Amino acid sequence: LPQVRIAHGGNPSIVSSPAPTMPFRLKKVSKEPKMDSVEEQREESDTWGKPIQKALQKCKELEINFLALDFDQTILEIHTGGHWKGTARELLPHVRPMFRHLIPAALDKGIHVAVVTFSGQIDTIRYILDQVTDRAAEIPIRGGFGGHKTFNYEGSGSLAGKQAHMASAAEELEARNKGLRLKRASTVLIDDDKTNIRHALENGVRAIWLDPQNPLQLLKDMQRLV
Repeated sequence: LPQVRIAHGGNPSIVSSPAPTMPFRLKKVSKEPKMDSVEEQREESDTWGKPIQKALQKCKELEINFLALDFDQTILEIHTGGHWKGTARELLPHVRPMFRHLIPAALDKGIHVAVVTFSGQIDTIRYILDQVTDRAAEIPIRGGFGGHKTFNYEGSGSLAGKQAHMASAAEELEARNKGLRLKRASTVLIDDDKTNIRHALENGVRAIWLDPQNPLQLLKDMQRLV
């Protein structure tokens, strides 16, 4: 049976088991985003290195080989509502530092990564991934929702939440990697939307809710997966 740890207000903080809404305001950014210096990047690496490695080691112990990551308010610290009006470069400073390190580290550990989002701005997302890792081409992006998906999924699985997005991304990864098997039990969805988390749980997918007010909790929750 799924295991749920309850946070304040009775909402699930982390959930583990073998109708998108976008009422968000866009956050203004300067025309020339500040880029991290080499020294700042080194300090970030020192900060995130050990917690990320512990989180990924737990994934390896559980034979988790697929991380499905939401984009808005998960990889990003803001929610674009799928309608970012600025350039992709202007969005770059809003990538959470944690994901700048988690994504390449997961790939280095042999854990496959996909972006599963209700946003249809695939080119913008691809640009962001290209800045985060030199292995961005290995990361499928599945975007859109309802009748506006940017992909086709003809499988017989659930279409609720991010289920079709994950299934379609898994199909692409398996097609690219001979012998690879991505299963529900070997997948973790990371998302700020609790509805998507619940749909994942109901379909036997491990899932972690990323609290936008406390995103650093994510790595601790990854270490508590069962």
